[in-house]
Amino acid sequence: MDWSLFGLVPMLFGMAPADSPRALLDAIYQPLQSGEVVNLEEHYSDHLQALIANNLELNAVDVTGAAIDPEAPGIVEFNPFLNGTDASLVNLSVTEPVVQGQSAVALVSFDTASVPTTLSISMINDGAWKIDDVASVGAGEKWLYSWLLQYDPYNQQ
Repeated sequence: MDWSLFGLVPMLFGMAPADSPRALLDAIYQPLQSGEVVNLEEHYSDHLQALIANNLELNAVDVTGAAIDPEAPGIVEFNPFLNGTDASLVNLSVTEPVVQGQSAVALVSFDTASVPTTLSISMINDGAWKIDDVASVGAGEKWLYSWLLQYDPYNQQ
């Protein structure tokens, strides 16, 4: 029997769970590098998904409690793996993840619009490898994605 056919099943019916930290990073950055749309939330840990859901719920209303118009212009989708919204990655470099038990971390660096970016990506294994947090650690603005989601430093709420 040709076992290579089983490798087609995840491609036909959606992504297979990442069996290594490197496979997880490849599943995120290979499509991003070619400009494809990626469902990032399927790669997030339960903890990170809960923070995103809470942030979305809190931002459904403004500081006065009035509902925010979901059709309002100017709402930008932030992609932590791109450090913004620009998908033109140049000079992408991903270090080999350092694994300690059920946790791993890797550095990802790239340029977007000639702006150098370095991210530290934390991963956990809870049956499959998932992203637990992303931090901007290079030149420029520093941030931790979970902190941005939890504490709303830009006072949007």
